[in-house]
Amino acid sequence: MLKKLVSGLAAAALATTLGAFAPVASAQVEIKFPLKVNATTLRGELTKAFADELAKATNGRYKTTIYPGGQLYSGDKAVKAVQLGNVQMTNEPNSAYTAYTKNADLMEMPFGFADADAFQEFLHGKRSDMVRKDLEKAGFHVLTFFDEGPFVIATKEKLITAPADFKGQVIRTSGHPVVVDGLKGMGASTVKIPLNEVYSALQQGTISGVYTTFDAYIDEKMYEVAPNVMIIPSYGAYFWCANKAWFDALPEADRKLMDSIAAKLAKKYDKDVWAAADGHVATVKKMGGKLSDPAKDAGARNAFRAAMAKTYDKLREKFGKEPVDAILASK
Repeated sequence: MLKKLVSGLAAAALATTLGAFAPVASAQVEIKFPLKVNATTLRGELTKAFADELAKATNGRYKTTIYPGGQLYSGDKAVKAVQLGNVQMTNEPNSAYTAYTKNADLMEMPFGFADADAFQEFLHGKRSDMVRKDLEKAGFHVLTFFDEGPFVIATKEKLITAPADFKGQVIRTSGHPVVVDGLKGMGASTVKIPLNEVYSALQQGTISGVYTTFDAYIDEKMYEVAPNVMIIPSYGAYFWCANKAWFDALPEADRKLMDSIAAKLAKKYDKDVWAAADGHVATVKKMGGKLSDPAKDAGARNAFRAAMAKTYDKLREKFGKEPVDAILASK
């Protein structure tokens, strides 16, 4: 009996010892991901695709919980929450990151990049490191950047085709200094009002034009009150960032996987958001509106750049000669 007892205890001890070295299933990691936009938008669908691909590639080790429509945080508050580690990721517009890098504004320089291809080359190339490095120092890991899509200046009465057409216009902007300085330099005045008030302001004549994304222009049916649309070569980006301390603590293979999935989806988004613009153009024409597109006319683009010479000089003083001239060098 004693021999059996000793044998049983030895077996149990061996099992315990072996158990200490047995592989333990990894705990599921939740990624909280706030978004300002709704889940049905292109950006919402992009974020959902990331969540699905990451979960599949890791057999469910990562669960991405998306909070769309600003229900948790949005804009600069979402970015701040990522920096503090209250949430793990977001992909808000460059305007939400201006507190952490002045170069976030520079990329919106009107008539700076020659076209969308030049802008996307900047986003996915080494030149965007000037933004990436600032954000890394501020506590963010940048997974990728992606194109916000076409911007427009839509006006009530006159289609803008030349710099002189800006004279006397009162244009709503979101307040980005680079854009404001550029429009003022060509003779316009600007006001900053919420997007949901733009339609009535145009209708009442408080403003004569609006600077916004093509998506927002169509979604808010602004073509009913401002049917003249210039697709302006002014670009914005979404910065897809994670909390750096959290990200750096993850296994290297997982970090590379997240970067890879985000970069792939970002390049797909770049194509999709500009493909959607074809439908927006069709809507404007269907509603009887007029369009101009200086990015497709080198002469028109150069005329606008010449009119903005003083604005570009101010930007060189603020951001440095090299980054401004590098953007203007795009053809």
